[in-house]
Amino acid sequence: MNFVLRRFVQWVKSLPGTRGHRMLWLPRSASDYMLRMRGAQHYKHDIPSPPPVLIWSIFSAVTSFISIMTLGLIHKYGSAIHNHNLPFAIAPAGASAVLIFAVPASPLAQPRNVIVGHIIAALVGTFAHALFLHVEDSLRWLSGALAVSVAIGLMGLTNCYHPPAGATAFIGGYFGPDIERVGWWYPLFPVLPVALIMVGIGLILNNMCRVYPVYWLTPVHVRRPHDSIEAGAKTEDVETGPESNASNAENDVNDETGNEMEAEMAWLRARVRELERETHVLRHDHRISQIRTAIPDIA
Repeated sequence: MNFVLRRFVQWVKSLPGTRGHRMLWLPRSASDYMLRMRGAQHYKHDIPSPPPVLIWSIFSAVTSFISIMTLGLIHKYGSAIHNHNLPFAIAPAGASAVLIFAVPASPLAQPRNVIVGHIIAALVGTFAHALFLHVEDSLRWLSGALAVSVAIGLMGLTNCYHPPAGATAFIGGYFGPDIERVGWWYPLFPVLPVALIMVGIGLILNNMCRVYPVYWLTPVHVRRPHDSIEAGAKTEDVETGPESNASNAENDVNDETGNEMEAEMAWLRARVRELERETHVLRHDHRISQIRTAIPDIA
């Protein structure tokens, strides 16, 4: 594993635009790579900043290609799937790939949202199709609309929003010829295996450049570099009287402004420290060059 990571780091360093970059987003070792899979809340180090845009864009394109290619290979060469002409590489997987491999830190891309969101949507789509199964054709188009709307409501109640799951519900509600063959098994096949495969590939590949997932079950506050966390520093003032609502609204606005300023200051502090480290390196190189030029004169 360490050999593979070293070769990956060497390949990244050879890409244009990475010379002199302190690539803190790369895993330190095989154990650090495995630790990232537990989630950001269990990661013992500060969450590293994302890689440069060029690196991340190339990496997202390659990893999404690998994930969809895996689904295509299973669909093509899976014996049971091929023999019974069952669907597998469903369209919502492509939309999930955008979230998992392009914006893995988004709450919409976390494993709970991906898996639970798709399962809820598939169940709703199946029930919507059964509900409109004996309705006249002039009203069949309502099944897809009902499936998507109910799925969004249930995802909101469970806090498992995943936008590609809307397509899962839509497909289930209309029940095309491919989905018709699996019937009530639609949530368990192909939706559940596809969601698990996408999350599994995301765990393997995303953690080479980022920490994925941010959380598995419960959203938590994640430690960022140079964040100043002051436990117990915030206090709440309880107001009574007719002016309490107005003061609470003003406090909410002030809190939002303060959070934005705090995030901006954290980024500025991180940038200042990075510049200080680069300046220190340049001074060190300059001293070495002075010593090397002075050696012939001494001789």
